[in-house]
Amino acid sequence: MTTMDDLFTEYLQSIMPYDRAVKRAVAAHDDLCKDLKADESLGPYIARILLSGSYGRNTATHGIKDVDIIVQLTLTLANIRQMKRSNETEQACVLRLTREAIERTGRTADTKPARRSIYVELTEEINEIGEDLPALTLDIVPVLIPYDKETDPMQIADRELKQWFDTYPNSQLKDSESRNQNSFKIYGYNSYKSLVKMIKAWKKVHFGKNKTPKGFILECMVAQYHNPQAEHWIDAVQNLLQNICYQWPNPDALWDIPTVHDISNQNQRMIPIAKKVEEASRVLNKIHWSLVQINLAKEKATIDLYEAAKIMQLVFGSDSSLDLCFPLPEEENGKTNRVEPVQERGSQHNIREAYPFG
Repeated sequence: MTTMDDLFTEYLQSIMPYDRAVKRAVAAHDDLCKDLKADESLGPYIARILLSGSYGRNTATHGIKDVDIIVQLTLTLANIRQMKRSNETEQACVLRLTREAIERTGRTADTKPARRSIYVELTEEINEIGEDLPALTLDIVPVLIPYDKETDPMQIADRELKQWFDTYPNSQLKDSESRNQNSFKIYGYNSYKSLVKMIKAWKKVHFGKNKTPKGFILECMVAQYHNPQAEHWIDAVQNLLQNICYQWPNPDALWDIPTVHDISNQNQRMIPIAKKVEEASRVLNKIHWSLVQINLAKEKATIDLYEAAKIMQLVFGSDSSLDLCFPLPEEENGKTNRVEPVQERGSQHNIREAYPFG
């Protein structure tokens, strides 16, 4: 007999990165990174290249829209001062040297200096691997190694502020993997990274292409508030949302923008979850609303799995064309005498207006 764990597992599998997306990402970064290491000018200073971001941490979903690449450099400040042009800052110099090396690989369509990285557009040959997927881009981030390649913090160049800042690429990767391994397996999947993927899918359902909340912020929230010992998917989701709601019980009464810890345990800097209080309130209200639905679904699942799954579709989507569709129990699909859940009324973001369930 189908269980709620079966349905969650099927949903998780449906939001995993597409095979063609992974194949395209590998084709995009593999040879380019090899060429960077072999570059006559910058190559001797490259200690290691790391895959970072959601792709590198294995928390990406569906199409993989970008790949973050960390280039660890042994360049010293003395080296940089000798290499920089007269009208150039140290930070702009490092980004220029990185951009020039990328362009010498001949594997890009265009490159642009961003604030702390080099933005790379890929050739049609690479993007065609993704077939109908939106174009893939790369963010290549040079960092300096103060101690050794395994030890954080590294130093990242900020071109606009003309300063060096600490960054923690090693511990972000290691702590993310350790956190995942320490979380219980549910139907063969460690719960931590699986929850990150689910909450990113939740974001697509309720916020579409809006930048807020950012996927990285959601990943930080899962890292801080998930329950690694949850034994069932609905408990894992419920515990996560409940812990967030306990932290911010009244989203409409925020005085300041809430902050969360970085996914690196070593980094003590707190990160705001939005740029404006109003945006943060909107995100937290939707989390509160989602918790109400999860609670209803959990209660309903004990007597009617089909109705419980219909409630879950309100939270995790019902649009199969976007691969954002929480599945219904197959044996129940033929039943026509069901009462459909009442759709959300009033404000999209006010938990006090959550609809009564019929």
